[in-house]
Amino acid sequence: MADSYQYFSIPYFEMVVPTYLIIYTVVMPPVVSVIVNFLVINKALSRTALSLLRNEQSASKGKDVNLGKLGFISKYRIRQLLRERRSAVTVVVGMLISLLVFMLGMDTYVLCETAGRLNSEDTKYNYLYLYKYPTKEAPEGGEACFMKTLKKEQYGYVLDVAVMGIDDDNPYYNVKTTRGKNKIICSDAVAKRYHVGKGEKLVLSDTAEDIDYAFTVDEVVPYSAGLTVFMNIDDMRELFGEDDDYYNAVLSLEKLDIEEGRIYSVTTKEDIDRSSKIFLELMQGLFVLLIGASIAIFCIVMYLMLTVMIDRASTGISLLKVFGYRPREIKKLYLDGNRAVIIVGALISVPVAKAIIDKLFPVFVANAACALHMEFSLLHYAMIFGGILLSYEVINFILMRKLNRVSQTEVLKNRE
Repeated sequence: MADSYQYFSIPYFEMVVPTYLIIYTVVMPPVVSVIVNFLVINKALSRTALSLLRNEQSASKGKDVNLGKLGFISKYRIRQLLRERRSAVTVVVGMLISLLVFMLGMDTYVLCETAGRLNSEDTKYNYLYLYKYPTKEAPEGGEACFMKTLKKEQYGYVLDVAVMGIDDDNPYYNVKTTRGKNKIICSDAVAKRYHVGKGEKLVLSDTAEDIDYAFTVDEVVPYSAGLTVFMNIDDMRELFGEDDDYYNAVLSLEKLDIEEGRIYSVTTKEDIDRSSKIFLELMQGLFVLLIGASIAIFCIVMYLMLTVMIDRASTGISLLKVFGYRPREIKKLYLDGNRAVIIVGALISVPVAKAIIDKLFPVFVANAACALHMEFSLLHYAMIFGGILLSYEVINFILMRKLNRVSQTEVLKNRE
């Protein structure tokens, strides 16, 4: 809330901790841990005393797989992965869960950055004057428009959608309107938000007059400065019962000499640029927290599962040391083979996590009247894959110390 208190004049909000949140975060984890420990320990202690002393492992089905004429190292790696297939699946699932949190943070960043940038790029005018009492003709140097705000409900939130009536030669909007009182040109911000396309119906409501208007989308154009649809100004005047020369907004590049009593408000491009930057600053704490937490979850899950795989393979590692294999060769057999799991898991988890969060994200920002541009560039994907591989290599380096600590006597003490 610190960012909100800094930027907005709002009252202090008392922190509320609901009971379900305490149960979910404080009570549930130890209860689940107790249940899992009971099941796992009970299963382990059901083995015979001699089996526990020898640290015997259950026979793996990996040895039954015919691997053809592959080399020794490749066969060994594959059989090791088959023996530890459950751990490998757990690593991939853990990767997917952490990537869901990561993609939530990345979508937040991309949305804020893209929205701020496109808001500025799509605003071609320097001044927007909204009139209370318009003059007979627009002032010299200004472009007359007819702006009306309607409403659209989605996910329980009602947002403003600006209907902008313009001439075809309007220099501030690269839009060619279509004649017809029910025809609109829809911005891609509205199209993505309300899932409408060319030829489909978009229903907007005038809550003051209690009237619903059903418009047909004639075309979708790129425009992200707010939720806006465009109409031919003459058809819009006729639809809303205004005079043939009526207007209530003027766009201009230069400041116009207009009586203050005639206007509601003046919006400048500087105001839009400033608000766009603030949007990114306000959300910075959130997406940094989400991205940082997801990286921590990913590294912890990967480290723990790879550690479990090494612990279970301690007898085989000890035997290889007895046979004279060097640490680098053992690493190649037991650790480097997991790289394929990480690469394949990343290739599967990254697009799946991105698709899931993209579907859910509009619900998370249902109260924000902004364009939902969450497309990643190739650079974003390259950085994500590079970060995953870098994290694996760092953990691999750390695990070498654990690999080196496996003693040659490990295999001897488990044999009669």
